[in-house]
Amino acid sequence: MNCLKVNPELLIKRIDIKLRDNEYTFLNILNEYNILSNIYYEYLCGIDEYKLKNVWNHVISRWNTMKLSLKSNSEFKNSEYSFGEYHQIHHIINDETLNTLLKDFINDSPVRCFFVANCIQNYIYPK
Repeated sequence: MNCLKVNPELLIKRIDIKLRDNEYTFLNILNEYNILSNIYYEYLCGIDEYKLKNVWNHVISRWNTMKLSLKSNSEFKNSEYSFGEYHQIHHIINDETLNTLLKDFINDSPVRCFFVANCIQNYIYPK
């Protein structure tokens, strides 16, 4: 199953020294697909805390863009993914807040989990 745009192991090059210790859990669904979630968690713990809101904003911006592009698709409109509103954050957040926001966003959905993983990859390696 190839649902990720970049092999997560390639992200190891972009991991900096840990600045904080935090136990992220929002991507643990990836482990069920034999994809290491800790690579994403280590990346997040190695970036400056003020950048965490940028990760959230990147995910939400891409989600809202996707929803807008599918607004006339009846299959999408009837799906669980068309519901819920998510807004960008304009203040500094910490690791725990980011984990909670993303865990609530994913809500145990493998589709949303892969979406978030791809968004983080895109944040690290923009097109």
